Amino acid sequence: MNDADIIDLFWARAETAITELGNKYDPLARSVAMNILHDRLDTEECMNDSYLGMWNSLPPEKPQVLPAFFTAVTRNIALKRYRYRSASKRSAIMEELTDLITSAPSPEEEIDLAAKVISDFLSALDKPSRVLFMHRYYMGDSVADAAKAVGITENHAGVKLSRMRAKLKKKLREEGITV
Repeated sequence: MNDADIIDLFWARAETAITELGNKYDPLARSVAMNILHDRLDTEECMNDSYLGMWNSLPPEKPQVLPAFFTAVTRNIALKRYRYRSASKRSAIMEELTDLITSAPSPEEEIDLAAKVISDFLSALDKPSRVLFMHRYYMGDSVADAAKAVGITENHAGVKLSRMRAKLKKKLREEGITV
C-alpha cells in the first residue's frame, strides 16, 4: 500500500490505517525509538504512543512524507520519555550536542533562529556529511552505525562529527545564538 493510501485511511478514520502504517514503517520508527531509549519495554510503550499520536494527528495534518512524519512523532515521544526517565543522566549522544548550549532554554524566537541556522548549516554540507550528521543526531545511531551508513570508518566518522559540531557551534555564535 502506498503512503497516500495510508494517509487516506487515517483521514477516513479506518483502524486499518494503524496496521498498514505498522506493516510499512514500524521497523524504521522502532529503530529511532530504540536508539534513543536503549530499552525494549520503553521502546514498546513509545511505539504505542506513536501510533496514538499518528491517529490523533491525521487529520488535521496531511504529511508530504509519511515516514519522516511518523519517525518525527516517534522521536519526539522517545525524547520526552528519555528526558523524564533520566532527568539527572545524560547519554553520550545528548552530551555531544548539549555541549553546544550552555544557557537556559532560549525564547521562542531564538529557538526558531537556531533551527534555521542548523537547517542552513546542514544544507551547506555535502550529502555524506549531512547523512552522517542525521544518522548520529536525529536517528540516534551509534557512531559506528552512522559511519557504516555513509561507508567510512568509525574513527573517520568520529573526527568528522567533532569537526561538524565545532563548525556548527561557531556558526551559532556568529548568528548571536548563545552557546
